Amino acid sequence: MKAALFIFGLLAALFGGVAVLFTLGEVQALVVVILLLAAAIAAFFASRPVVRSLLVGVLVVFLASAAFITYGAVQLANALATTEGEVDLPDPAALASADDKVDDVRDAVAFRLELTEAEMTAYVLDGLQGVEDNPLRSVVLDVVEAADGGAGRLDFEAEFKSGGVGASGSVSVELEGGTVHVELADISVGSFDMPGLAQTSLEDLVERVADFNETLATADADVQSITLADDRIVITGTQTSTDLLTSDALLAGLQQAAASAVEAISAPPERLGPGVVDSTTAAGSPVYVALGDSLAANVGVVDARDGYVSRFHHQLEMRDNADYGLRNFGISGETTGTLIRGGQLEAAVAFMEASDVAYVTVDIGANNLLGHLGSDACSDTLEAAECQSRVSVTFDSYGPDIKIILEQIRDAAPDATIMFLTAYNPFSLGLGTALEAATDATLVEFNDIAAAVADDLGVVVADGFGPMRLTTAATTHMLDAAPDIHPLPIGYDILAGALVDALASQG
Repeated sequence: MKAALFIFGLLAALFGGVAVLFTLGEVQALVVVILLLAAAIAAFFASRPVVRSLLVGVLVVFLASAAFITYGAVQLANALATTEGEVDLPDPAALASADDKVDDVRDAVAFRLELTEAEMTAYVLDGLQGVEDNPLRSVVLDVVEAADGGAGRLDFEAEFKSGGVGASGSVSVELEGGTVHVELADISVGSFDMPGLAQTSLEDLVERVADFNETLATADADVQSITLADDRIVITGTQTSTDLLTSDALLAGLQQAAASAVEAISAPPERLGPGVVDSTTAAGSPVYVALGDSLAANVGVVDARDGYVSRFHHQLEMRDNADYGLRNFGISGETTGTLIRGGQLEAAVAFMEASDVAYVTVDIGANNLLGHLGSDACSDTLEAAECQSRVSVTFDSYGPDIKIILEQIRDAAPDATIMFLTAYNPFSLGLGTALEAATDATLVEFNDIAAAVADDLGVVVADGFGPMRLTTAATTHMLDAAPDIHPLPIGYDILAGALVDALASQG
């Protein structure tokens, strides 16, 4: 009898532990295993009546657990293996509405996509129609708002084609540095929950199948916010582009402004003059490294010597009486998210770790914001609800991204002087319009976010906003026949001067 208790106690611990693992979780399973092992060990020390009672108990646990596991395994295997059959058709009105919303933002430079639960459910069901070897018959999505005001979650209920078996669970989505992180919780299929290692494996599978971040990288998209609340999902972001002015009303206003600014605004005299290097690279050591967006990439001028990077490089050589190398990693259209995720930061860090670096400049963030300010959402007033929502999420994501960028640069080039160039306001034409005042105030607040992060990390802040304010009618292409936010040569001269002045202030 004692031998039987010991053997069945071990079997009960094994089967009972597995059954609890797949219904309640790892901690509870561990407790059950310990208790049943204790019962098995008690066989060698307990009296005969106690052994008899324990044997009955472990036999019941063993048989019940074995039956449960067998039934659940058959149920689960049948559900996953049955792929023949139709998927429930999506609600046509909800699907049409979702398609229209997705089409509206598909090519948008800056976007805010808002889908209701019904639209999301229809979109998912429509996607399942053409999936081969799909065991699911239906899916229903439910957005659950967090009680504490934090990130919400997306609950789902699914039915399998095999019939009689359902799946349920929840998904939360977080963003960090433009990268999407998906976490599944409380997953159950049929009789089984999916805790612990099984859930982790399922999360990895979802990440690989959905491949959100690969899709974003391929599309050159930067998702700035994903919000699950109010029975809907709201996704805000930008897509790589040098054309950030997309509102017809805004473009019409700029054309009118061009007529009134013929002699009202004149460019300041050139201060520094062109650089010497007509390229993104120059030999020499130590090296000046530049990272950034279209400004670092010299968009708006034909000759790289007219860009701020070449101009500043020349000023550094004269200031320090040195032959500095140059490596300019700037990529047009970059946002903070695409710089982090798209490869520019990684390439620059690898170069800096292997090089003697004297100076690093960074300009990044304008594309995070200006695409929204140049869209229809903000064309009437920056106080419009959708415009405010876009600006708010841009502000929220900007600081953490800047921190990631500057920390990695600091780690890669600990002895270099690192400088951050704040964004100018291309709408600050100098004509005294309401749009100028509103966007100036927005850019000041935006730049303050980056400046605070830079100060905390010992990074020198160069004011690219102040010297360009109220001048962009004459210092950028904003009043060209095809308005463009990028600087003329004199605008780049001003930005290079901002870097020179910031460096001089350090002594």
